[in-house]
Amino acid sequence: MKNLMTVFQFEFRGLLKKKSFVITTLIVCLLALIGTSVPTIMKAFEGEDTPVEEPGEDLGTLGIVIENSALEEDVLKERLPGFTLEFFNSREDLQEKVLDGTMDSGYIVTSPSSYTAVVKNVSMFTGGDFLFDEVLRSYNEDLALEKEGYNPSEVKEILQGISIERAEEVLGKDSQNNYYVVYALIIVLFMIVMFYGNNVATLVAREKSDRTMEILVTSTHPNSLIIGKVLASGLAGILQAGLIALSLFGGYLLNRGNYSPEIQEFLKLSIDPKLLLVFLFFGTTGYFLLLFLYASIGALVSKVEDVPSATTLVTMFSMAAYFISLFTLNFPESLVLKVASYVPFTSFMAMFVRYAINSISYLELALSYGILLGTTAAIALLSVKIYRYGTLNYGNSGNTIKLIRTALKESKEA
Repeated sequence: MKNLMTVFQFEFRGLLKKKSFVITTLIVCLLALIGTSVPTIMKAFEGEDTPVEEPGEDLGTLGIVIENSALEEDVLKERLPGFTLEFFNSREDLQEKVLDGTMDSGYIVTSPSSYTAVVKNVSMFTGGDFLFDEVLRSYNEDLALEKEGYNPSEVKEILQGISIERAEEVLGKDSQNNYYVVYALIIVLFMIVMFYGNNVATLVAREKSDRTMEILVTSTHPNSLIIGKVLASGLAGILQAGLIALSLFGGYLLNRGNYSPEIQEFLKLSIDPKLLLVFLFFGTTGYFLLLFLYASIGALVSKVEDVPSATTLVTMFSMAAYFISLFTLNFPESLVLKVASYVPFTSFMAMFVRYAINSISYLELALSYGILLGTTAAIALLSVKIYRYGTLNYGNSGNTIKLIRTALKESKEA
């Protein structure tokens, strides 16, 4: 293992000097800076805001048909401020205007407490027409109060004077505050696992394909080669993700003065340092676990073209962890999440999610990380044996699990 640092430095420098790494990093960082600078760019093109006299708020145009004199037109005009109302004599005229888009929507009032909404299309997410419901409900409430001898205005003034004070004491975790942070970190972790996992598998397979591996093993121990390659690829991925994150944060700091109050309020997320610590420990360990698997499988194949199909099983592990983590973000007590938080191939994401949205003991956290760390060490040793086998065997093809079994069997016999 004395050559480990030499291999690591050589591979790491090689990755940093690659045009694909440099160009990709520069482009993504530039896009991050541009994306966070959009409000500033828009303000520069729009120029200084000049105060103008704002007309009355126009919320849209509504078509109305009142049948059998069910309501007075003035009632609707009074209770729908901000809307432009156009009254029609027949349903057919209203339907024609809604169809050609002249009217945003239409209403056929059949009685003081019933109506038919006329719309052109109804999408899957179209909700009920609560606006017109409220108009007719308010009107009928006023009629009922007047009938009983009450003044509707006085009653409403009394009711509006009632206020409720609400305070919240969170005994466990505030998952709402962590939701978007966790969501973003899961996506970032998944992306670097997929990209650098395939990258290290392709790198090892290419060295074997062009016989470079045969030269390397004569001067350097196979253990140092595979561990050095994995550490170099892993660190390169972490570095690239860190540079992109710094670009996003720097762009935000430079342009935050031009962000709207709503966006600034949204971005005021208080990140728990303990949450980031859990992410770093679990994410980094699981990341290297999968990189070792990718590297060992890359050593088994003889052609670079076989890498995608050979690494399908490892890719499925990554995708399982990703989808389980995302789909259970809103279900803190999910049994699937609990089980996945102890399975080493999914716990590096699942336990992080579970810690963020639920209250778990340090014992559970330590147990999960212990299993993950132990599995990572075992996979690293396994990958070393597979790499040794791969350096001396060419023409390997077929089922990945069978190749791994053969590699382990021959390493024992050796």
